[in-house]
Amino acid sequence: MSKSKQPTIIDVASEAGVSIATVSNVLNRRKVPMAPETIRKVEEAIVRLGYRRNVMATNLSRRRSYELGLIIPHFGGYYGRFAESLEQKVHRFGYHLSVFSAAGMDPEIEQRHLEHLLQRRVDGLVSHGLAMSMKSTQQLVGGGTPLVIFNGWGWPEEIVQLAVNLDFAKASTQAVQSFLNSGCRSVIYVGKSNGMGANDQRIQGFLSGLGNASEPVVHALLDVSELGVARTLDEALRLSGECRPIGIYTFNDALALEILALCHERGIRVPEDVQLIGMDNELYSKASFPAITSFDMPVDLQTSLVAAFLMKQIGEDLDEENTLLLEEHLPRAIGHELLIDLDMIVRKSTIA
Repeated sequence: MSKSKQPTIIDVASEAGVSIATVSNVLNRRKVPMAPETIRKVEEAIVRLGYRRNVMATNLSRRRSYELGLIIPHFGGYYGRFAESLEQKVHRFGYHLSVFSAAGMDPEIEQRHLEHLLQRRVDGLVSHGLAMSMKSTQQLVGGGTPLVIFNGWGWPEEIVQLAVNLDFAKASTQAVQSFLNSGCRSVIYVGKSNGMGANDQRIQGFLSGLGNASEPVVHALLDVSELGVARTLDEALRLSGECRPIGIYTFNDALALEILALCHERGIRVPEDVQLIGMDNELYSKASFPAITSFDMPVDLQTSLVAAFLMKQIGEDLDEENTLLLEEHLPRAIGHELLIDLDMIVRKSTIA
């Protein structure tokens, strides 16, 4: 074969000693019975020949791009784990995932992402509920692009068919109950107003938990975005008076860790004087001293549900595992919002 000639799928089939249909099945990861040895031979032939598909021509013939878009608030912590897990899930269906950061809801960056997604003619979109405006998202959905939202509340059904949300409200109620069971008679929520819907869900659950108290409890909602960490702790101590221990539930583990460090600096004992519960179950919550009680985010289940439902919308055939997954969880949806429970990981920051 001339070095100036680009290898074709016919060349790959000849090199591997298989049919053109078999090469096509391997390239497109179709769920048809194939021996591992056959797949290996095709993949090795592709590498040896330096074969590259004409992706644009292939996509035009199928009327699919096999491209998906994911928009997240930023790449740190839970969002990075979510992106990596979702990428693995959609890869099994033969799709490529392009991941974008919302960069703090910057309108210019949002518009650039939108234009890119429209140009690429993505087959589906996954977006965090706070990562893209409803107006921009509707431009994609209006063109027929399937959409699944995660951790988004209040999205209208004409834009999104399913929102797969972590149940922050239920977890927050559980956090308050844990404090009350530990003897706390002052319970504080330290939130972030820029967390918008996610922060609102935590507040809702926090107040619900207080409603279960058998006797009056000192309580407050403090915004660290407004006060800063030091003033937030000062205010929690002032409001609590002589009540000890004080239960402080934070928007995330990073905030809990900052308060923990400040308590160490001031000689405030944790958990004897202050008990702490965070959110996200980051690695440092386990490695801190004392280790911080937190809620584990079920990323694998959440991304599995997002991927399965998105593939169903696109029209892909689901295997038995994904079919059973949707059959188990979709009946639990309230309207078009599906809630997933979080597991509380109890550690020394709440155990005296």
